[in-house]
Amino acid sequence: MENPRDKWNRRWRERNDDELVADSWLIEVSDLLPVGRALDLACGRGRNALELARRGFSVTALDHSDVALAQLAAVTAAEGLLIECQRCDLERQPPLLRHDYDLALCFFYLHRPLLPWMLESVRAGGLVVLRTFSSAGRFQPGELDSQFVLQPGELLTIFSGWEILRHEEGLEPSRKGGSLAGIVARKPLHF
Repeated sequence: MENPRDKWNRRWRERNDDELVADSWLIEVSDLLPVGRALDLACGRGRNALELARRGFSVTALDHSDVALAQLAAVTAAEGLLIECQRCDLERQPPLLRHDYDLALCFFYLHRPLLPWMLESVRAGGLVVLRTFSSAGRFQPGELDSQFVLQPGELLTIFSGWEILRHEEGLEPSRKGGSLAGIVARKPLHF
């Protein structure tokens, strides 16, 4: 059985020539985002981290794949952007980070035990943008294991007590089957 890092390294090696385009939903919600320090979890090749850095964010990008991070670092250096790349296994040992990010971002990666850590990484008044696979909506389910798929209403439960700036689920089909869910939430000043 292939270990997870080797699997992702192979995937990103195969996609080395693919264009790095930010997720369309990140672009849609970008007017809600404060410029400052951003954290991009499971960043892959960094398409969203690059978009944020180009908009003036100082970004910390985390991923398990050293191949993906090397590709991101090359683009970062070529463009003179502020992106710090860190390799870590988010499922086994998230890094010790300062908890003062203005924005934490996570797209198409769901490891529920990591969510409290992610929410703590954001300063009071900071935002979290999360988008991933969901079972909400009328779209036929895909082949993804249920541990990687949000249940209807799950994001609202996770962000209970936060100010919800945007939330949608089940409106758009996922190319992997099922639908997508996303949230932009602001951490309260006194949480």
